[in-house]
Amino acid sequence: MKHKHIPIAILSILALVTLSCGLLGTPEPTATPEPTNTPKPTDTPEPTNTPEPTNTPEPEIELGEDIRSEEGGFSVRTIPGYEVAGFEETVVMAAPDADPDVGPIIALMGKLTDESFNPEELYDDFVSELATDGIVASPPRPIAVDGHPGMIGDISGTYNDKAVKGQLLVVAVTPHHHLQMAGIAPEDRWDDEVAPLFDAVLASVRFFEPIGADGPMPTRAVPVPTVAGQLRQWAVSATASSEYDTVDWSAMQATGAPDTPECGDYATAWASEGYDTVEWIELDYDTPVIPIEVNIHQTYNPDQVLQVELRDLEGDYQTVYLGMPQDKSDDCPFVLSIPIEGIDWQVDGVRITIDQTVLQDWVEIDAVELVGITE
Repeated sequence: MKHKHIPIAILSILALVTLSCGLLGTPEPTATPEPTNTPKPTDTPEPTNTPEPTNTPEPEIELGEDIRSEEGGFSVRTIPGYEVAGFEETVVMAAPDADPDVGPIIALMGKLTDESFNPEELYDDFVSELATDGIVASPPRPIAVDGHPGMIGDISGTYNDKAVKGQLLVVAVTPHHHLQMAGIAPEDRWDDEVAPLFDAVLASVRFFEPIGADGPMPTRAVPVPTVAGQLRQWAVSATASSEYDTVDWSAMQATGAPDTPECGDYATAWASEGYDTVEWIELDYDTPVIPIEVNIHQTYNPDQVLQVELRDLEGDYQTVYLGMPQDKSDDCPFVLSIPIEGIDWQVDGVRITIDQTVLQDWVEIDAVELVGITE
């Protein structure tokens, strides 16, 4: 393998490996069987004040072997002809003619943290590590990778008088297991050459429990017991990323108590305009409460809830649930009950992000109950 250092710019962006790391002398990762029974890549939730989510691109490029980072908790397929190196939690792919400063190069790193983070916090932290003068990151867009929510943004600028473009990505596999990914290339090579490769590599990513994790990935929550003195309330208004109609299947159909008679495609529940998209609905409540539970009543093609956030009185959001689309059609109508712990401030809104790209059919939400204690 030829001596090829990881570009300084990508090192600064990723904060993944030290400046002394290079591909020389690093053993190539061994091929492993591609994981089975994993969902295809999907979209991810739209965070606060960000554009509506777009579909994760399907790979259109034939990739090479699948390699695993046991410490990072992810597998990824390689780019044919690119030089590949592994650094424990990190996988780096560099073009054979990569510029030592600006690539093209694509790097991924899985991380385990003691603190809990949501995708928005991860992206902000990632961008804050971008210490290279002259390179800036765009506001993030929601995306999902292997069914897990994340944020992606564009980078551009100059490094050592060389114009560059690329992308940054973070994924919250669990609140304590994260993935960072970045790609960078000379500006004139990004759009037509490297961006499609970045999309294909991203679509090939699969997650598993990394070495050193304390426990398995989270599963569906279970209801909490009734608390004396609690207030149970239904939403009084709602907005959504889209709705099938302005009256029937509109966002307002998810307000009030459940009124859909049975499981089925009824106009008395909210449905998005598209059936194979990532969407969100935000519900407002009359009385602010310290939350202890959220109950999401789904009456068609449950359960495709990807993320649930609570909105405080300052308009800030806190993620309380991350999930993966599951086919619960045999358990319909279905109520996803989410116990809330660790929030001791008042909230008056719930934002729910759904991912319909896996089941390729509408999920319909009839009502959302917010349970809490008034201050």
